[in-house]
Amino acid sequence: MRSTNKKFISALACASAMTALAIVDPMGVTKTHQVAQAATDNVPARSAGVDVSSWQSTNLNQQAKSGAQFAVVKVSEGTNYQNPNAQGQIQSAEQNNMMTMGYHYTHFGSDSNRAVQEGNYAVNSAQQAGLPQGSYLATDWEQDVNNNTNGSVAANTNAITSFMDTVHDGGYNPMLYSNEWLLKNKVDTNKISEKYPNALWVAKYKTNGREDNPDFNYFPSMDNVAIWQYTQNWRGQNVDGNVNVVPLSNKTNTNNNTSNNAANTNNSNANNGQSSSQAPARPNTNKPAQPTNKPSQPSQKPSTNTNVNSDWTKQNGVFVTGGAINLRTGASTNSKVIAELPANSEVKYDAYRTIGQYTWLRQPRANNEYGYLVGRNNGQAWGTFKEGSATASKPAETKPANKPAKPTNKPSTNTNVNSDWTKQNGVFVTGGAINLRTGASTNSKVIAELPD
Repeated sequence: MRSTNKKFISALACASAMTALAIVDPMGVTKTHQVAQAATDNVPARSAGVDVSSWQSTNLNQQAKSGAQFAVVKVSEGTNYQNPNAQGQIQSAEQNNMMTMGYHYTHFGSDSNRAVQEGNYAVNSAQQAGLPQGSYLATDWEQDVNNNTNGSVAANTNAITSFMDTVHDGGYNPMLYSNEWLLKNKVDTNKISEKYPNALWVAKYKTNGREDNPDFNYFPSMDNVAIWQYTQNWRGQNVDGNVNVVPLSNKTNTNNNTSNNAANTNNSNANNGQSSSQAPARPNTNKPAQPTNKPSQPSQKPSTNTNVNSDWTKQNGVFVTGGAINLRTGASTNSKVIAELPANSEVKYDAYRTIGQYTWLRQPRANNEYGYLVGRNNGQAWGTFKEGSATASKPAETKPANKPAKPTNKPSTNTNVNSDWTKQNGVFVTGGAINLRTGASTNSKVIAELPD
């Protein structure tokens, strides 16, 4: 998941209470905002939901009409970015009688001190965007250039818990979002779930294509899951699709003991939008309903790419790699590698998009699928763009020294190359998938399959 407000008060929204909230923004300026209680503050299990960011419109009418009953809105990232569409998206969700939640895209990795700073920033951002007190506010913790997940499991877990504690103390319900692999290998989810039961939001996809409804044969086999993100293209709308597997409720309680693990959702009194020591209600501790005859999980997990959506600039072009570059299944360094393209590979692409420091190129492939590779890093080209390409007017530059890691096994030496070669520089565009080999022989080792 990644990194215009029209205010229309419907009859249902008019019935919601509006309360003044004093907020101190990151610059130290006190402002007064109006925080509305969500038109819907609970949804039953197996409800459909979407998560949105600045890549999506502030109008969620289409998602609501398609059956979405809740919306998780990105409110902030790091300590210096707020989603400019957050307030409009929250208002639109409320007007469409959707339960609203929020998420913060983290940069703290395994740093607990920074996690507290980001937690405070997320709470302030959620308040300024009008996210009702007691709503779920998740930390989006995934591998990114700004978020290193390679710390120890203990350090990662402590940092995540510090963020969740800060969110909890700020009057919101904490939740943790990540993909299945990271949660199973880089985080002690048992420790987190002891303090915050049923607070996991897990991404696991059956396919990178369109999915209209969840296939529970692919449900991640984990305890304490509250929400499952099962697609990046829900019902063809290029928005992430989710399903909650336990009932969800945006409510607060009067229990001031933040270490209390018991679920307490009986007190539905709002705290008038004030950040206080009142702890939000814990999610109930019932485990998700599992399929009774659930088949075994696939041996190869589909890649989880939460960053790909409809905000791509269409443009046909040719990119010539300046060094070895990974071709991936999604526009994320966390996505599965299809092949390592060697230097001077020509790649035809039909669209590009900048996400953070990277400009990604999209390569059409067979069966209506795509491959993705980085074309620029902080504006620096990792190769050359031929005339008519997305950035052909910019000077071609070679890729920086931090190239993708080479295979651990060195390719075999080519014994076929000798002096009987005719020297000629030229460009060859593949007319179909062709193997690049270590030698001029079909018996030589394959370096990569160059796509069409």
